[in-house]
Amino acid sequence: MSQVVRSLTYTLLLWGTSISNAQDPPNHADSTVPYDLPGSPKYDYSETLHKSLLFYHSQRSGKLGPNRRLAWRGDSCHICTGPKGEDLSGGYYEAANTMKWGLPLAWTLSQLAFNVYVFGDAMKSVGQLTEAKEGVKWGTDYLVNCVSDSENFVGQFGVSAVGDVDIDFGYFGPPEEYEIWVPRGIQRPEGIAYINSTNPSSEILGESAAALAAAAVIFADSDKAYSDLVLGHAKDLYTRGKTYNGTYMDSKHPNQQTVKGWYPSSIYTDELAWAAAWLYIATKDETYRHEADGWIEKAKDHSTEYSWDEKLPGAYTLLFMQTRNETYKAGVEEFLNAFYPGGTVKQTAKGLTYQEAWGSLRYACNTGFIFMAYAKTIGYREPAGQKAVTFAAQQINYILGDCGRSWIVGFGKDYPLRPYHKSSYNSFIDFPMRGQDNGDIGGDFMHSTTVNRFILYGAVVGGPSWDDSFLDNREKYEYTDK
Repeated sequence: MSQVVRSLTYTLLLWGTSISNAQDPPNHADSTVPYDLPGSPKYDYSETLHKSLLFYHSQRSGKLGPNRRLAWRGDSCHICTGPKGEDLSGGYYEAANTMKWGLPLAWTLSQLAFNVYVFGDAMKSVGQLTEAKEGVKWGTDYLVNCVSDSENFVGQFGVSAVGDVDIDFGYFGPPEEYEIWVPRGIQRPEGIAYINSTNPSSEILGESAAALAAAAVIFADSDKAYSDLVLGHAKDLYTRGKTYNGTYMDSKHPNQQTVKGWYPSSIYTDELAWAAAWLYIATKDETYRHEADGWIEKAKDHSTEYSWDEKLPGAYTLLFMQTRNETYKAGVEEFLNAFYPGGTVKQTAKGLTYQEAWGSLRYACNTGFIFMAYAKTIGYREPAGQKAVTFAAQQINYILGDCGRSWIVGFGKDYPLRPYHKSSYNSFIDFPMRGQDNGDIGGDFMHSTTVNRFILYGAVVGGPSWDDSFLDNREKYEYTDK
């Protein structure tokens, strides 16, 4: 399998949770582990890609239709009409739960589309391009429906908690039966939060604009009508985001208080840069590139991380790919250099780059994608390209088994059996505690050693501790959350 196909396994699972209201695990990683690029593929990367895309089906919301691929998932989000008549039943659920948080959901879509944009040829070579694009469209269709009118955009759907009482987070049954058993009977539309001029969120609007613009790019040749539709919405949301600057971290909206703890946004100028960069790719309008440059300048102190919260390395990479501009190249290389020997980000003793202790594999995957996109842009056979590929290969091969185990559910040796994922444990077709107290169901989910009843194919769990150790235990969700 080519190096390009190998790189695709990185960011097709970007469903990590930043749990700021829980204590972060320690990070004492302080190693630099030499690595030699294997002469031939060590793992079946096409199988990994296939299973990574399959994971998205486990997170789907709404009527699944003819492309339903998992027997243990069915139609869900039965009461999901917004106050203005919006059909909000589609899209993807977050992590183990059924929330639809605006920022991480849109980021997942923009990154999946970025994979298609950079490595669509490799996806096509192993028969996965159509599946990947369909996965993007499943999410962007939801974003289109979130555009309520010229003033309002649905930035959140679902009720995570009411005061100290968990609602969505306190529900441990299948999404298909949420409306029946949810704590207090509180339904998802009660948790809607509109983003508008009086409740701004430039990061949600910017990220959503980026996802829609990226979709416009990857559908331009195969479905021009859809490409034009989502591009129009991308332009609109970007304009709203830059006109009404603000962050949901300052929101007084009662339904946007919990998200500040689970997904605390650092800044919003990086999302606006990300959106402007994608709009430039979609339109070739230099105005968007110049605006991207302005947002990059304002966000330049946030270039050391690539995640749902920090987009600058992605914006640099995208613009470098399009223009070959040396300034953008330097921005990408500054990010890469932090992970090479002598850089600020160290590795575990077995070679995993360990930027953050919570969701360590997620950060390694995101970083590996940037390395591979950079290598493809400058040439895989160039010395700098070879160096980038070697680093990326070290990370993906660690995840697939070089450390002694696989971290991808349903793939390889000794993969995790107890991911922190509710519906693969309590499915609508196998729900032993159906109808019992939610607290008791949650206690069983958290503390039982029973393996998840259905294999959550393609899920990448949170990852190991800094010493490469791992607890396959739902109670220790810093390890087993997706």
